[in-house]
Amino acid sequence: MKKIYLSLTFIWAIIMSQTLVAQTPVKFEIKHFLSQAPFALNTVAQNNFQQDFTVTRLQYYISEIAITHDMGQVTPINDYWILVNADTQTVVDLGSHDIQQVEAISFHVGVDTANNHKDPALYPVSHPLGPKAPSMHWGWAAGYRFLAMEGNAGANVSLYQLHALGDKNYFQVEVQNPWILATANELKISLNADYTRALENIDVSSGVIVHGDYGAAQQALSNFQALVFSPATSNTSISDQLEAPVFSLYPNPATEGQVTIEIAEALAAYGVVVNDLVGRQVYQTQMEAGQSELSFRVENAGMYLVTLIKDGKAVSTKKLVVK
Repeated sequence: MKKIYLSLTFIWAIIMSQTLVAQTPVKFEIKHFLSQAPFALNTVAQNNFQQDFTVTRLQYYISEIAITHDMGQVTPINDYWILVNADTQTVVDLGSHDIQQVEAISFHVGVDTANNHKDPALYPVSHPLGPKAPSMHWGWAAGYRFLAMEGNAGANVSLYQLHALGDKNYFQVEVQNPWILATANELKISLNADYTRALENIDVSSGVIVHGDYGAAQQALSNFQALVFSPATSNTSISDQLEAPVFSLYPNPATEGQVTIEIAEALAAYGVVVNDLVGRQVYQTQMEAGQSELSFRVENAGMYLVTLIKDGKAVSTKKLVVK
């Protein structure tokens, strides 16, 4: 009986160690822009009406994050809220998860209905939903400000304020094929946010002030849903993102080390480099311009990083698991 107990304990230890190895720390990054320039307060930008505006305050909530990965699996990030401040760096820790290849990330702009009408005093000041100065809470009935965007606009430099709220405006955002930076220690999901598009189709030429769930405030939240966010790249310029290839690996996990890389709209010539998690190169080749598929073999089981190279620079990386 004692031998059986020890054997079962040993087997359980192996299972637990394999489970722990599969868990990867995941981070979520939002890079802030005004068109192609990094975001900065009091910087002149234009909306699609060619109306000049500046931003003196830009804060918004993100709730109900979910990651789609590894052939359609969905991992929700429960009970987690982000208060984004566009003039500070946004990189948050989403915990450790069994995620190898990310296909999409989704989230809502605002605060979920179950928590939107709670008292901020229930939370510490350090909590995203806790009391803030300036306030991000409209009142018990209306709930939190999902978005607070303020500044000056138009030839006469008129004040504008968009404080958007309301359960009916709790819109979901989904970004397919976000930029992924995978290292031996973490997986980072990175998006660009272009805030010139937050004011798309909103006339700010003579100033507009809407505090509520209607009109220009509602339009701004709709713009956040459809226009503001896009996959980031390894570079800081949004104009460069068209150069970043979208590629997939299949099967992943790979059986007996055989894997195919497929590049969408492969217009450039890409190098392919495969490294293990300690940085040792196990495979390298060069694809021709227009070549969209390549099959190769990795001999040993384990976890690897597959990177596309263009003009000597890494432009996209994905994890590969070999069984």
